[in-house]
Amino acid sequence: MKWQQRVQVTTGLTCWQIMLHFMVVVALLTGWKTQALIPVGVGLCVLYVATVIAMFALQRFHSGKLRDIGDFLEELTTTWYFGSAMIALWLLSRVVESNLLIAAAGLVMIAGPAVYSLLAKDKSGNFAAKHPVRR
Repeated sequence: MKWQQRVQVTTGLTCWQIMLHFMVVVALLTGWKTQALIPVGVGLCVLYVATVIAMFALQRFHSGKLRDIGDFLEELTTTWYFGSAMIALWLLSRVVESNLLIAAAGLVMIAGPAVYSLLAKDKSGNFAAKHPVRR
């Protein structure tokens, strides 16, 4: 077994996903140490939104290289969602004074995608895996 596979089996994340988490932590620590945490947080959230928009645009293609890039961006945004939601919630807490509004926004950010995915059902009935399973 390759070392990359051992890392993935142990952590549940691929090496590039782990590196993404490290880069976000380094960016946040750098912003904190340089007293620029708010601009860094805003920049990370804007980068996340741009990634989601690119993912939606590229997933419209049914096959080919662009669809593969869209699938990669889907994995990227899924991995990065919780962190960017927490950054957005922290940024919101810097502006909004009401704890009730912050709690409601946090609940919507965390539970919203799960509720949406439960409500949005696949109308085609095609539940085949996106990628073939290797054995």
